[in-house]
Amino acid sequence: MRNRLRAFRKRRIAYALVALVVLWAVGLYVVPILPFVPRSVADLKFSVIDNVGEPLVCTGWGMPNPRSNPYGEYPHIVSDLPTYSAIIRREHLPPTPLNDDQVVAVYRDWLKLNAVRLERDGAVYRFDMFPGPTPSGALRNELVGKVDLLGHVYEVHQGPGLGACPICLAADSLISTPTGPVFVSKIAVGMQVWSASHDGRPIVAVVLKMTSRLDAPGSEMIHVVLADGRQLTASAPHEIADGRSLGSLTVGDQIDGVTITALEVVGASSGHTYDLLPSGETGEYWANGILMRSTLKPDS
Repeated sequence: MRNRLRAFRKRRIAYALVALVVLWAVGLYVVPILPFVPRSVADLKFSVIDNVGEPLVCTGWGMPNPRSNPYGEYPHIVSDLPTYSAIIRREHLPPTPLNDDQVVAVYRDWLKLNAVRLERDGAVYRFDMFPGPTPSGALRNELVGKVDLLGHVYEVHQGPGLGACPICLAADSLISTPTGPVFVSKIAVGMQVWSASHDGRPIVAVVLKMTSRLDAPGSEMIHVVLADGRQLTASAPHEIADGRSLGSLTVGDQIDGVTITALEVVGASSGHTYDLLPSGETGEYWANGILMRSTLKPDS
């Protein structure tokens, strides 16, 4: 009799556990996508992507960036449970530890979500994003529109913003000029700046071109700190005067014979990046005391 009771209790516990797992799975995979259930922010972003196409992704696979690290970012992604749940539902992944390929799939979706910006507007969200494909530095118009709480996307049209992935300097970068340092955001065509000759001598040059671009949502920059105190924030593809891109540098490397003591990926906080093309032999200029190579080309 006791053995039967024990067996009955074990079966009851097993049934209860199975029921809990089923309820949990239903709550994770079924309830959030029922037609009458408001979507999470991540699910709303996926609705936007499904309706208007892939966004421009400016980190990871979006641009050459050796610091792309899906396995390092994975714990951070998992800690955002609503977002992580939306991703594994979309990828049809189990709510269990993932293998390497599955982690990469999660990371790719996470980058796409970061490339879509939502802003609450009463009972709906306004969205904006730059259309893909990636990678691309080509300028394109932003897409804007609305998405309601159930994921219905409407009023999609081109917005006034023209931008792409950042390839330039942060707005607070100081450009060396004969009259003193000037924020790059204040530089204009015709102004005089310090450039360098082929043998590295400082020469006075005139700004031939000036550009600024609106950075795609989710864009990241590289912040470099040198041992002598100089520091600069710019996009990963931007090159210093010797041709190395900021994204290729690591702590311990040297710039102008000075060691890099810190290097980190930071968000593009100002929303815009800037670049200039000085006259002269090299197209180089000093930004925060570091000799940089312009991304702009002279007119042929």
